[in-house]
Amino acid sequence: MNTRKIRDLVKKHLSDKPRNTTEINEWISKQIDINTEFDLTAILESDPSIVRIGRVRRSGVVGKMSPLSEWATDEWVHHHEREQPEIKERGI
Repeated sequence: MNTRKIRDLVKKHLSDKPRNTTEINEWISKQIDINTEFDLTAILESDPSIVRIGRVRRSGVVGKMSPLSEWATDEWVHHHEREQPEIKERGI
């Protein structure tokens, strides 16, 4: 399977909301017939428009080999960013 095609499918899937690695992997397997093993995390990390926004920490779910991360598109992140409050300087 072409990694570019996987990235394009994932971007489409992430366009409305972030999803974790397992959700993405299950969705991809329903979209296309994949007979080969692939490292989804490496594919997602190699695309600058897909952003890891966190890791899901649940007992027994997060492994060393395959971390369960939350992913989003850079457009989704930009749209949902919180504005940083202005810091007032204090005169001493």
